[in-house]
Amino acid sequence: MTLAEPRTVSLDERYEIEEFLACEARAADESRYSDWEALVDDDMVYWVPTADGARFPPGEKISVIFDNRTRLATRIRQLNTGKRHSQLPASPMVRTQANFHIERTGDDTYGVRCSQVLYEYRIQSTREMVTWPARVEYRLRRHPDGLKMYFKGVFLVTASDALPGLPFII
Repeated sequence: MTLAEPRTVSLDERYEIEEFLACEARAADESRYSDWEALVDDDMVYWVPTADGARFPPGEKISVIFDNRTRLATRIRQLNTGKRHSQLPASPMVRTQANFHIERTGDDTYGVRCSQVLYEYRIQSTREMVTWPARVEYRLRRHPDGLKMYFKGVFLVTASDALPGLPFII
């Protein structure tokens, strides 16, 4: 699809999508991983590419994170044990998302792009504030019970540098 052919959404759809993404961000920020997982669809792909990998489809180059639904469920089970020492206690986080571009990609699917800045306070280790600026892409699908996320790609501004661990949902 080109910029000349936008497939717009209604104001009600826009509100619903932005509200869904606000709930997704809050669940991740508050380390409510099971609540976050409830928002994802069965074919979910969660991808954080390296700077070089961002120019290719997911899975074709090395990624910082490239999880399918099964791997994502394992990650969340590990985080929920309370024994993931890199997140003991969990990092206090807050993110801001803005500049939403929402378009209809099918009868019941949507693509969303936005800018995001995540602030992570590494209370369990360095006690430093880490800032994670990124572009984020979502793909959402409507189900009878509401929206579900089936793709989340986080394109970190700093992806070309050495990155500290990402033991949380970015």
